Amino acid sequence: MSASYARLSESISNAKNVRIYINKDTAYDFKLYPFGERGTYIDPELISEITDSLAESITAQFPAFDYIVSPEPGGHTWGMLAAYKLMKPMNILRLSTELYDNYEVSIKRETAYNENYIYFDGFTAGDRVLLVDDVISSGATIRCIAQQMEHMGIQLVGVQAILAKGEHYKQLEMDIGVPVQVLSKV
Repeated sequence: MSASYARLSESISNAKNVRIYINKDTAYDFKLYPFGERGTYIDPELISEITDSLAESITAQFPAFDYIVSPEPGGHTWGMLAAYKLMKPMNILRLSTELYDNYEVSIKRETAYNENYIYFDGFTAGDRVLLVDDVISSGATIRCIAQQMEHMGIQLVGVQAILAKGEHYKQLEMDIGVPVQVLSKV
């Protein structure tokens, strides 16, 4: 890992373990990264390091896209900061545990500890987009987003994440057929 990611490395090393109970008999062990979907306090130096590093990686790896797309709950904050830094538009994929009837497109998202719906709004066939997310675990969320985008005629040019857990991101890259870049791996 590059020395430029010193604060990111430290935040990963110091992340707490928490247990999320799916039901009274089933639990999921979860790392509480400050920059992740359930993180809370993030110091300004870490915000700056991650934002600058995302912008640098995106500029180097993904020169041609129309806008950034990022899913809630963890990716949309970093997508917004990267979009601001790069002066690119952004589209947030909103989540809900309820199915709304006023959205044109929604898909069900299932993770090891949660299920909800991802809502797609404001897309036009032919758009070229870059997906920015916080953490890639199994890659299931990104797979379902990529599949829906393909169905809608949206061109996903790549995926940029802060952290990859394990080597799943390599299979994800092969499965969705676009480059997947991460700042760090555990």
